[in-house]
Amino acid sequence: MRPTDELVALFIDLSLEMKRADDWLENGAYNRAHKKLRDVRAELQRRPGDERRALLPLLAHPNIQVRLDAATATLALSAEATEAMQGIASLGYCSQAVSAKRMLRAIEEGTWTPT
Repeated sequence: MRPTDELVALFIDLSLEMKRADDWLENGAYNRAHKKLRDVRAELQRRPGDERRALLPLLAHPNIQVRLDAATATLALSAEATEAMQGIASLGYCSQAVSAKRMLRAIEEGTWTPT
């Protein structure tokens, strides 16, 4: 089993790969990184005490994709994640802002509940 700090580093690397792939419209690379990111998030969640909390410092990461992914992973754990998501949503029309707006709308409408 990988230590939590290694999983957090991998989470960052995968988020950065997703941003790179998004910038270059490389859907396959984006989807592969996204699947691995979901696996990392699930591994952290399965650990005793729900170690997704280790992702909370990433809400202040300089990369928008890392912030978005950390906020998505921790929405059920912290109001800070909701605030980070709202901050991303307010940034305009980049793909991350659009994703954040969609997630916030789905929560508001009750069609998605963070777990």
